[in-house]
Amino acid sequence: MLATVHFCVAWGGSYAFAAENVGTLEELSNEVWGTPLGAPRIALDEAGAIFKNEKLETGDDSAASVRFIDKSQLTLGANAHMVIDDYVYAGASSKSVFTLGRGAFRFVSGSMPEKNMKLQTPSVAIGIRGTELKIDVYEDGSTELSTIEGAAQVVSSFTKEVLDVVAGQSVLSDAKGIFLGGVRDFIHKSADEAVERGLGEIRSRIPIPIDIPNPFR
Repeated sequence: MLATVHFCVAWGGSYAFAAENVGTLEELSNEVWGTPLGAPRIALDEAGAIFKNEKLETGDDSAASVRFIDKSQLTLGANAHMVIDDYVYAGASSKSVFTLGRGAFRFVSGSMPEKNMKLQTPSVAIGIRGTELKIDVYEDGSTELSTIEGAAQVVSSFTKEVLDVVAGQSVLSDAKGIFLGGVRDFIHKSADEAVERGLGEIRSRIPIPIDIPNPFR
């Protein structure tokens, strides 16, 4: 499947870019912004295109759900930001790298080969194997991850310790990539309703919490 290439030129400004369309903003609640590489930040609309190298951000009481062209899905809770560092969908050559900088996320893998997919936070890197994950990235970069389905391999970005986290398990890493308590036999609860229960269930009802409590406070 070939991705659309989007061209943008600002005659009165200083930027010009050609970006690959890698997905669609499937659902949103309140404020969601995108910053494509070499372009200014703009407010995004539902069904709008999402591009490689784009930074995505949500505001207070906000959430977004992105559907990528391989049918994988990423939900962002309130006050979250992430970057699509790399995304190529081309059979065996497919690959993707997402940096989850802050906030709550739920990721469901699609048809891309899992061995070529990576999620990273300030403290850990996450490999995927047929997976649905719930991830909270706290203000200091500490990370809490649960595997809902499938399995994940979580690697400390500092100590390089590797933990395998299968369905029904979770891990907690501090800001220095040290795993606290090893693999835990429970799924952690995210404070963000969009990530915990689904964006569709909360859009018209319950405000999404502005802050995610940090277990290290």
